[in-house]
Amino acid sequence: MAMERNLRLKVMMEMVAMARPSSRFVKCDTCQHFFIILSDTDSKRSVKEGRHQISNDRTTVQRHPPPPPKKIYEYLDKHVVGQDYAKKVLSVAVYNHYKRIFNNMPHSSSVTRQETSMADNTQGFTPRDLLHLSGISHSNALGVSFQQQQVNQESDAKSARGSDILDNVSHDLRLEKSNILLLGPTGSGKTLLAQTIARCLDVPFAICDCTTLTQAGYVGEDIESVIAKLLQDANYNIEKAQQGIVFLDEVDKIGAVPGIHQLRDVGGEGVQQGMLKMLEGALVNVPERNSRKLRGETVVVDTTNILFVASGAFNGLDRIVSRRKNEKYLGFGAPVSESPGRRAASAADIANFTTISSAAEDNAEKDALLRYVESRDLIEFGMIPEFVGRFPVVVPLHSLDEKMLVQILTEPKNALVPQFKMLFTMDKVELAFTDDALKTIAHSAMERKTGARGLRAIMENILLEAMFEIPGSDIATVQITSEVVKGDRPPFYIRKVKLEDKEYCENDNRDNQERAVNT
Repeated sequence: MAMERNLRLKVMMEMVAMARPSSRFVKCDTCQHFFIILSDTDSKRSVKEGRHQISNDRTTVQRHPPPPPKKIYEYLDKHVVGQDYAKKVLSVAVYNHYKRIFNNMPHSSSVTRQETSMADNTQGFTPRDLLHLSGISHSNALGVSFQQQQVNQESDAKSARGSDILDNVSHDLRLEKSNILLLGPTGSGKTLLAQTIARCLDVPFAICDCTTLTQAGYVGEDIESVIAKLLQDANYNIEKAQQGIVFLDEVDKIGAVPGIHQLRDVGGEGVQQGMLKMLEGALVNVPERNSRKLRGETVVVDTTNILFVASGAFNGLDRIVSRRKNEKYLGFGAPVSESPGRRAASAADIANFTTISSAAEDNAEKDALLRYVESRDLIEFGMIPEFVGRFPVVVPLHSLDEKMLVQILTEPKNALVPQFKMLFTMDKVELAFTDDALKTIAHSAMERKTGARGLRAIMENILLEAMFEIPGSDIATVQITSEVVKGDRPPFYIRKVKLEDKEYCENDNRDNQERAVNT
C-alpha cells in the first residue's frame, strides 16, 4: 500500500511539473481523474475573503437597539434651538427607520449562519493543499453536465417557491418608507439638524449637496455619487449601506427653470428624473472601492430600505402659496401674471425685500404661508410631480426670532460665544458680552435676513480689532457692549497691572498705613 501511494504521488507530481503555467486542470493517466492546481496565493486569498465576510456579517447583525424618539429629540434639543416640529418629525422618522429595517430583514441571521459556515469551510485550505481532487470524471471533464444539473435544480426551486407564494393565504407585511422634505428660510437650521442627527445614529448617514449633481453623461457628479457617499460612510459594507439614511441638501437648486423647456436642463429637471427610481427603490451600480469608474468595476446597492431626507430654502415659495390662496378673490376677468413659477415668485420676494419695515413681521408672514404648502405649490416652483410625490412628508421650518438668535449665541453646546471665548483664552484674555450687546447682535442678524448664519459674520466684524490688538499686548479683558456692536466706539480693554506699578501701589499703601498709625 505504501509503495502504491508513493507511486501515485509520483505520477501526480510529474503531471504538475508537465502542466502549463496557464492551466489549472491536470489529468491523471492512471485513474482518469482531473485535478485542480491551487497555488499559495489562491489559498491565502480564500482565507482572507472568508474572514472579511465574517467580519462584515458580525457588524451587520450586532446592532444596538433603536433609541426612542424622545431620546433623539433631547439630543437634538441640546444642539439646535427652536424647530420643535421638525425635530419631532425627524426623531419619529429615524425611529421608524430602525423598526422598518428589523421588520423587512427577518432572515438575516440565518443567511449569516450559512455564510459563516461557508467561510469556515473555505478556511480549511492551507498552502500544503497543492492538489485538490475535484470529483469530476473524464466523461464530464469541464463539468458541463454538473453545471446544467445545478441550473435545473435552481430553476425547480424557484418554481416551487413561486407556487408556494400563490398557494399561501397569508403574506408577510412589508413596511414602506416615507421620505421627508424640509423647507424653510436660509439659516433656520436644516443642515444643522442633519449634521447633528448623523452623530447619534447607528446606521450610515450621508449628506449630499444637490448643487453639484448633473444628469448622466455631463460634467459634474452623477446621481450615483449620492449612494457612493453612503457606501463610503458604511466602510463599503453593502448590507449596512442598504439600511442607511441620505440627506439631500439644497434640493431646491435642482428645480426646473420655466421658459426653457425647449432646452435640456441637465442640472435641474434632468437630475430630478434621474433620482426617481433611486428614491422609490432600485438597484444602483456604484463604483467599487479604489477603482476608477472607467474600468467598470461596480457593486450593486439596493435603495429600497434607504431613507431619503431632502431640504431646501425654496425662496419665493410663500408668494406662490399667497397667490394660490387669493385666486378665488380675483375673479374671471382679473389679469394674471405672465411669468408664473419660481422666477416670478423670487422677483416678487426681492421686490418686497425692503418694503416691510419690520423684519419680524416679514418672517411671521412667510411662516404663516409656508404652513399651507401643498404639492401643487412645489410643482409650480419647479419640481416635477413625480419627484414631489416621492416625498409624502413635507415639514416647514419657521424663521428664527430675536430671542432664538440670542439663545443660539449662548446656549447650544457648540455656541458662537463660547467658541470666541476659547479663542481669546488661548491668548490668556477674557472676553465678556453684556446682555444688551447680545440682543443688538441678534437684531442686526434679523435685519440681514440670513438667519443664524449672519451671527458669525457680525461677531467676526465686531471682534476684528480686538483680535488684532491682543497678541503680544498687556490686555487682560475685552468687554463688548451695545455701543461697540453698533460701531459707536471701540471695545473696552482692561489691561494687566505691571510689576513695577504693583510694587508702587503696595509701597504707597504701606506708607499710608504708617501715617495712619503715627497719627
